[in-house]
Amino acid sequence: MTLVQWQKAAKCPCIPTEGSEQPDFNCALCHGKGHVWSDPLTIRGIMTNFNENQKYNQTGEMVMGVSYFTTLPQYRMNFWDRVTNFHSTIRYDEVKAHGEHGGTDKLRFQPIEIVSVRTLETVYENGVDYTIDKNIGVSWVPGGQEPPTGERVSISYLMHPSWIVMDLTNVIRDTYVKSKKPGLTFQQLPQRATVKLEYFVWA
Repeated sequence: MTLVQWQKAAKCPCIPTEGSEQPDFNCALCHGKGHVWSDPLTIRGIMTNFNENQKYNQTGEMVMGVSYFTTLPQYRMNFWDRVTNFHSTIRYDEVKAHGEHGGTDKLRFQPIEIVSVRTLETVYENGVDYTIDKNIGVSWVPGGQEPPTGERVSISYLMHPSWIVMDLTNVIRDTYVKSKKPGLTFQQLPQRATVKLEYFVWA
């Protein structure tokens, strides 16, 4: 059992009302994802491994970064909802074009700890060349080494894993059970969702 932050997904207003549901890749709100998230709530749940599925073996498809998440029935999860595990950390790597001199290079996810920062020729030192901004990314220290504007920088860092609901194992999970009282009692069952690491959902 673990505590996670659950956020409800909704379609972004940038999606056309008619024809294709292709989001605007220049949208300042969803950044081309087609969904926005709101109402963060801390809930309890169980994260379990995703066992190999025969249908993927038949097609030769690789299933990466996929797990099951089970939670109480009152949390009505839906497709594209986000689940973030703030009690776990994983390492993530990305390459960015360095911004303005002396500024901050914003990372895709909120960093907890920077593991390494380097270009093709230079390895930069934490506390000397840069510091970590836990709300944004890598802040460059005045007087330290810094890449030229526009140069590609590889940044490896620790972050809290966030997952996107890709499927609901049972969209409706309820049943009637027998009890000591006459007749049957209606009961909702725990929800089980197939979730995928967010950085595998959107490149």
